[in-house]
Amino acid sequence: MTEVATPARTKESAMGDVSSPRLHCSVLGSLEVRVAGRRAVIGAPKQRLLLAILLCHANAVIPSDQLIDALWGETPPRTARKNLQVYMSALRKIVGDRISFQGWGYRISADREELDLLRFLELGRSGRAAVRSGDLTTAAALLGDAVLLWREQPLEEFCHVPLVAAEVGRFTELYLSVYEDWVELEIELGRCVEALGSLDVVAARFPARERIAAARMTALSRCGRAAEALAHFEGLRRHLAAEMGIDPSPVIRQLYQAILRGDGPPPARLPGLAGVARPRPVRALANRLPRDVDDFVGREEEVRRVLDEPAAVTVIAGGPGTGKTALAVHVAHMLAPRYPDGALVIALRRHGVPRPAADVEREILEGVGLEVAGVREDDVLASVWRSWLADRKVLLVLDDSPDESSVRMLLPGTTSSRVLVTSRSRLSGLESVARICLEDLSTSEGVEFLSRLIGRDRVAGDLPAALRIFRRCGLSPLVLRLLGGRLAGLRHLPIGLLAERLERTENVLDEFVAGDVSLRRRFEESYADPAWPHRAAFLALGALDGPVFGHEELVTALDGTEGPGERVIESLLEAGVLSIPRIETDAIETDAEVAAHSLTYAMSPLAHRFAAELARSGNR
Repeated sequence: MTEVATPARTKESAMGDVSSPRLHCSVLGSLEVRVAGRRAVIGAPKQRLLLAILLCHANAVIPSDQLIDALWGETPPRTARKNLQVYMSALRKIVGDRISFQGWGYRISADREELDLLRFLELGRSGRAAVRSGDLTTAAALLGDAVLLWREQPLEEFCHVPLVAAEVGRFTELYLSVYEDWVELEIELGRCVEALGSLDVVAARFPARERIAAARMTALSRCGRAAEALAHFEGLRRHLAAEMGIDPSPVIRQLYQAILRGDGPPPARLPGLAGVARPRPVRALANRLPRDVDDFVGREEEVRRVLDEPAAVTVIAGGPGTGKTALAVHVAHMLAPRYPDGALVIALRRHGVPRPAADVEREILEGVGLEVAGVREDDVLASVWRSWLADRKVLLVLDDSPDESSVRMLLPGTTSSRVLVTSRSRLSGLESVARICLEDLSTSEGVEFLSRLIGRDRVAGDLPAALRIFRRCGLSPLVLRLLGGRLAGLRHLPIGLLAERLERTENVLDEFVAGDVSLRRRFEESYADPAWPHRAAFLALGALDGPVFGHEELVTALDGTEGPGERVIESLLEAGVLSIPRIETDAIETDAEVAAHSLTYAMSPLAHRFAAELARSGNR
């Protein structure tokens, strides 16, 4: 039994649909679910684990393969997918249509009133915004409310599952960052005794956190307990030496010396809080976005999703020529006013070759005036970058990411900044990100796009020929732009004649060239990437009649190219080589769910032509 893709729940239906009763979920402690005010009982361990994973990644699609690995590890039963669907069906009876199947995985939709994690993140953002505006009292109240949402170690019963453990580690880091901001504000506002009540507990639990140690030492000193403050420093020094082989940082050593000399209370503004509240003397990024395209057409739904998406990171995925960068830049211009500390695009490939992470980080840091010439370690550069970003609101476009590792070290450690990532892959290994997968434009969008490029009258005068070209060559934005470039430069050439030429020529890829932009070269760069693992499968696709394939046909053809046939199909979907036609249905739990794997898969027509050329030539 296999799921049919179901529409993701909209915000409106979440509140009004009878199948979606009022829900409150908690992951900042043990897993708890309340429906209409009553605690829901989810007794089956695997169902609880599934719900925990979905909530950890709320509003993002989790691939079915990752869920199966989380449930059964390396030895899933033969009926794993059917069992997964049964568990999801049971969960839907509790949470309603918030759980949807998206073609390759599952997603749970939630807002900040329904999930304590999202509420925590929202309070943290609001509190830090109040700090930046100078309203410290409001900031302390908001950050304090965020801290109170943290009940205990999140999801401790599932921390043996890597997919959960990674998210719990991230939640803990976010919590500590918010807690540090809050407790420093409490001390700044003169509430040292109250601050010590929680600092004693948190400092014991996280003995290596220097900001927490500094806050406790400061609070103790201000309360006339200097000897205890000095003793805390000695305990920190011994712990760091024993566990990590390092010494305390210069900042906390200076604090220790000030207390030791009896110079009076430490400065009113603590080091961590000063970094949030005061601008530092470094160069602003400003707006470094490239020019937006004037003839951007379509993608209204995708634009709206990016603009409304609460996640700090959005991955825009799609095959070569689907307009990933154009969409990212277009939306970035619309988002830029929300990010006063700057906006920029960073290319993660150069001439089709992935760039080393250190080169990318150094380019960014030197661009904001930080001297990092002597720093070679990737993790140190990443730490400096995150520190610079911590109290800023920056919009970052990471263009043409080859894999997850190229992105992870560049992601901010806080949620005040926004990141748009473009990639040919869905980058499913990235946690807690929103994903948008681009396909070709619709026929009406293609007509509108071509009309803007060569003139509305010219397209309307030979519309059947334009439609023939669309059927032959597809509707990717790059194909249409190259087609428009050709026709705009050849005003004497009727669209019908070009359609005939494209239908009869064997070397159709050579027709799509405009200036220094070549469709064939784009395909060759993708295929030649030494890190690309799908060459054998790509050649197998080229040997088939396409560009549309049946499921069983693909399983047979792809089996053994890089693994079992069904897994190869899923890998090609992940990489954007194949796509699944979208199914519009209101059914969630019917026998029709068995139909998904009987559906067809599609390739870009010209990508299939390129694969066929390689297969015929015996290219490996």
